[in-house]
Amino acid sequence: MSKRKMTSKTKRIWILLLIGFMAMEFPGVFFFQKVSDPFILGFPFIYGYILCWWVYMCAIMYYAYKTDWGHAVKEGGDKK
Repeated sequence: MSKRKMTSKTKRIWILLLIGFMAMEFPGVFFFQKVSDPFILGFPFIYGYILCWWVYMCAIMYYAYKTDWGHAVKEGGDKK
C-alpha cells in the first residue's frame, strides 16, 4: 500500500465533485414540484435544475480526465 499525498489539484477536483453530488441530491428541489412557473432553459424547474448540474458534473469529469486525475505521480513530476 502506497502512501500518496493528496495534491491541491486532487483536493480541488474532490471538492467540486462533492459540491455537484450534493446539489444534484438536494431534496429541497421537491418544494417546486407542483409549481409550474419556474422554468430553466425552457424546461420545468426540476428538469432544468438537474440538467444544469449534469452539465456541471460532465465538465468537472472532463477536467479530471484531461489533468490525469487519479494517476500516481513520482516525486520528480513524472507519471508512473
